[in-house]
Amino acid sequence: MTIGVSTERGTVRAVALADDGDKLHERVVLERVVEIGGDAKADLAVAVELAMEDIADKIGADREILGAAVAYRDAAERRAIVTRLAAGPWHDASLVSAKSAHLAVARAITWVDEFEDLAICEVVPGFQAFSLISPDRSRVLAAVTLSGGAATEETMRAAVTAAWDQFDAAGVKPDAVVLIGSAATEPAVVAALESGFGAPVIPCGVAAIAPAIGAALAALPEAEFAGEAAERIRRARGTAALFAAASVLAGGLVAGGVYAAGSDSKKVPQPMLIDSRVSADAHNGGAHPVGDQAVAPAPDSGSAGAPMDGTPGMVTPTDAVTPNSDQPAPESQPSDLVTIDPATLNWGPHSDGTKFGTHPKPLIKAAPEPEVNSSPDSIIPAPTHAVGAPTESGLFPGELAPPPLGTQEFSTWWDNHWRMMLQWAAQMMPKV
Repeated sequence: MTIGVSTERGTVRAVALADDGDKLHERVVLERVVEIGGDAKADLAVAVELAMEDIADKIGADREILGAAVAYRDAAERRAIVTRLAAGPWHDASLVSAKSAHLAVARAITWVDEFEDLAICEVVPGFQAFSLISPDRSRVLAAVTLSGGAATEETMRAAVTAAWDQFDAAGVKPDAVVLIGSAATEPAVVAALESGFGAPVIPCGVAAIAPAIGAALAALPEAEFAGEAAERIRRARGTAALFAAASVLAGGLVAGGVYAAGSDSKKVPQPMLIDSRVSADAHNGGAHPVGDQAVAPAPDSGSAGAPMDGTPGMVTPTDAVTPNSDQPAPESQPSDLVTIDPATLNWGPHSDGTKFGTHPKPLIKAAPEPEVNSSPDSIIPAPTHAVGAPTESGLFPGELAPPPLGTQEFSTWWDNHWRMMLQWAAQMMPKV
């Protein structure tokens, strides 16, 4: 268990936080609010010490306190707190800045894992603090802390402008905003943030004590806490990426089915496996005698070919012409023998119909095709150039609108669109 303390104008808030739990609010064991007795920094330090002692007394000796931390606002406040705690039992307590507490809170809240750059906006009486957290929740990209009066719409607009100055200087912008602090529920604050950042403002169920929770989380071991948050975020975004890729593929399959059902522009013939070596050997044997014997050409059955079971590579000439001595060979019938004469086939549009007995043209050895590194188990091609995400209309950046359905232009467009969908889906897959 750890203790965290945060300060604001006139008030100190403290929490006792358990070191384990599924949800953040379930880990809060105790809360304590202490009023500050004066306006001096020394009075604030006294209230901080009183809140920590009250929390420790209520916990009792049954549970061990692993550490304590206080989130300070400025250098003067930090000096006053250090001076007060140095001589007492809390001399080993840590002091953390507001942005460090924000980073700890961003790691702990699980309902914003799908957002990349996350802005934590803390609004309390007298202070406004903004921190932009990196997508992996490992560091603060930009931060600003402001001192002011009441949280009105005018003061919040000025605070948002100051935050944008820091975000623009760092070259980043928030994908979502989490609002914390005791003034987080005020309508003027929410309206100013929604209009100022142009990003969704996500409420926090423990907004009032979130700064103190951040201080308590900062007292935990850094490596363990950061590692758990990074693994959780990686799993959440991997699931979102797979869902997005599956949605794109499912949409493409539906569109492809509509195209295939409504267009006759492409006819795919049924594949046939035909063995031409037996008939080729028979034809060559008739034209060129071997030794003193001549093999008579097989009678022409008039058939162009027949489908075979298996692959041609599994049949050898010996297997084709040598009968099994253990079993009687059935009598061959002219209609049972299938021959394929390569010399009589029309191989191209300019063929002159070569007849029996003519010598076939010599084959020209083609240049070997370059090897392509690809995984035989993958149905998605490896992306070569990055493809942008599709727009609301379903088109990729730079892609033209589809031509009329059933035309040759639509066939070409669909082939390119399908290839881009597969490539974008491959880009969305999480890297293992």
